[in-house]
Amino acid sequence: MNDQREERVRRRAYQLWEDDGAPEGRADEYWSRAEKQIAAEYDADGETPNIASDQAGKRRLAGEPLQESDTMPPSELARDKRRGGG
Repeated sequence: MNDQREERVRRRAYQLWEDDGAPEGRADEYWSRAEKQIAAEYDADGETPNIASDQAGKRRLAGEPLQESDTMPPSELARDKRRGGG
């Protein structure tokens, strides 16, 4: 990963973490989410992402109900939290 792209991932991961209320012990999850979002942006710009999919951050068991954060995009989730929801 080049330095510019890594910095974008770092900033995005931090923003996602802050938007979710800065929970402890989930750095890998936020890094992975940020990598995927940045990779999608690079792919949309015509570049091919060079990131392997990491499924280690998925902690939901089969048959377990989805949480609001699993179905709502991070930007909407943060907006909802600011309004007092969830």
